[in-house]
Amino acid sequence: MAHVAGIDVGGTFTDVLLYDEDRQGLRLAKVFSTTEMQADGLMNGLRQFDFPLDQLDALLHGTTVATNAVLERKGAKTALITTTGFRDVLEVRRRDRPHTYGLTGDYTPIVPRSRSFEIDERVDFAGNIVKELSSGELETLTEKLRAAEIESVAICLINSHKNSVHEQAIADHLAHEMPDVSVSASHQIAPTLGEFERASTTAINAFVRNLMTAYLGAVQSRMASAGFERDVLVMQSNGGVIPAARAGEYAVRTLLSGPAAGTVAAAAFGRAADLPNVISCDMGGTSFDVALIPGGVPSVTAESEVEYGLPLKIPMIDIKTIGAGGGSIAYIDRAGILRVGPESAGSLPGPVCYGRGGTKPTVSDANVVLGRIASDQKLGTQAGFSLDAAGAWEAIRREIAEPLEMTVPQAALAIIRIANEMMANAIRMVSVDKGHDPREFALVGFGGAGPLHIAELARAIGCRSVIIPPHPGALSAFGCLMGDVKYDFTTSVGVDVTAIDDTVIHEALAEHRNSGTQQLAAEGFPEDRRKVEHFAVLSYAQQMYTLDITLSGPVENWTPAALADAFVEKYAQTFGGRVREGAINLIELRSVATGHRPAVELRAAEPTERTETESRAITFEDGEHTVPVLWRDTFQPGQIITGPAVIHQTDTTTVLPPRSEAEVRSNGSLVVKVEA
Repeated sequence: MAHVAGIDVGGTFTDVLLYDEDRQGLRLAKVFSTTEMQADGLMNGLRQFDFPLDQLDALLHGTTVATNAVLERKGAKTALITTTGFRDVLEVRRRDRPHTYGLTGDYTPIVPRSRSFEIDERVDFAGNIVKELSSGELETLTEKLRAAEIESVAICLINSHKNSVHEQAIADHLAHEMPDVSVSASHQIAPTLGEFERASTTAINAFVRNLMTAYLGAVQSRMASAGFERDVLVMQSNGGVIPAARAGEYAVRTLLSGPAAGTVAAAAFGRAADLPNVISCDMGGTSFDVALIPGGVPSVTAESEVEYGLPLKIPMIDIKTIGAGGGSIAYIDRAGILRVGPESAGSLPGPVCYGRGGTKPTVSDANVVLGRIASDQKLGTQAGFSLDAAGAWEAIRREIAEPLEMTVPQAALAIIRIANEMMANAIRMVSVDKGHDPREFALVGFGGAGPLHIAELARAIGCRSVIIPPHPGALSAFGCLMGDVKYDFTTSVGVDVTAIDDTVIHEALAEHRNSGTQQLAAEGFPEDRRKVEHFAVLSYAQQMYTLDITLSGPVENWTPAALADAFVEKYAQTFGGRVREGAINLIELRSVATGHRPAVELRAAEPTERTETESRAITFEDGEHTVPVLWRDTFQPGQIITGPAVIHQTDTTTVLPPRSEAEVRSNGSLVVKVEA
């Protein structure tokens, strides 16, 4: 009997799922996150199962440790080492600005200029050594780093993606002379074109590496003390998992760990519902994460931003995040306009209704006032926790209703309306802005607050179908359970595709395949559970934007001419109109090696008998309705629930507005049809 634990540590709650392979069922623990030491919350959740941890077959973990460290600038004291003349790479950026209008911004580089050090060496664009690196330069650099009391080092030299010999020499020297200082080299972290993006990615990795290594080491150690002898697996931003030790070394790859896991699970439930085109909508306590999933496969991007001025140049699921969660604070700005977010009350003090010291009204407080969350509702499995409905009412009255001369319910409804419109705009940004009609997609609503809002969101953007998974408040933890092991490999090329010899392409891809299969074989994956996929990244000369070409079939078929033809065809499909003429550059060759873990199959739990009936008043856009209160654990496959209704479960509350209808599927999902 296999038992696997999936864990997602969020800003407000830590979700833990225990999967029983034989019964194809789940057990849930939902506890408050422990911000000072996130491993405590993780262990608190696991202990609620009263299950011997030495009998776990796997533990898969999504985390926000790296993300929070970057956003709050609470990482290691980091130095950046660059080629002479390029010390200002992180500050010069691309000379863009955070807002369309205005010449000022609040950008703070991840490594200040005072800790950027130059070293006299040079490699040209083709990888030829122009200026040798001397031992004297290395000794001088070491002295500067010691004097600055540096804890972590990022190395990003000019053109090191073409020839990494100098970066490797610096890394080897520092490993010998300063063994307590961690080193991140760009040719290992992000071996791609784009000096600024490569430097930013490497600097972020160095900034969070020590913290992630310590945190994951603590998790691994505490699990080992409980008898768990396997590697803890950590979700990456690309939707795959890797062992904790490697995740610490490549910490930058975990920045979208939790949201990526939720997207993986959303895609799976979409396919199971015969609705492969879905948009995942994760509304937690702090943020709203949305991703486009056409054809059942999450969209992947090779470049994104943690925040303004902090780009990442690594493969990751394309997720749009805004500050709209259950804990998002509502306030009146200087112009007298009601605003919601992006500031969040977090888990401590949290929304006013949590009764943990919060004083500012939030989206969750508005849901309590409107009756969408019951005043006696128990959130999660945290012992001794109850809601303070009177406090929520008073906070909205004091901060919003009286200043705007509204009733408290009117103010609460306005908060919900603004939050919904913010989230609807985020959905449009990942769909309409990229040429997709959201009406042709279903929304997957999850996160602790997602099912409260998802049906109204669907109506706002014209979607007709909504999927609410069995444990929506812990779907990211479920996505961790589903994670396959993934490794990315990249070879930078950066020249006209017609000037490349076939062997350059074939040898690079062969090297990727060999490295990937060897790594997966070493981790115990048999040949029938290993898969390697190849991609080429191309663009027209002097264009910034690239297109990825999937290299299916035998690698030998992909000649320079075949790559050029495939790029022109995809360019026409993507952008339409007349295909332009001009040189085509092969930017890089990329491969993904996947080790497939056992599939997670889920069936609906046996329904629970409940004889009591209950109803309560809930306020919607068209007024107050008295609606039935239903318990999700009583549902049977095939059952139809007609809105308006409210559905309770341990990890969240689902609200079905008027003119909606939900069907219970065999795996426990609700598929909701929403009328305009």
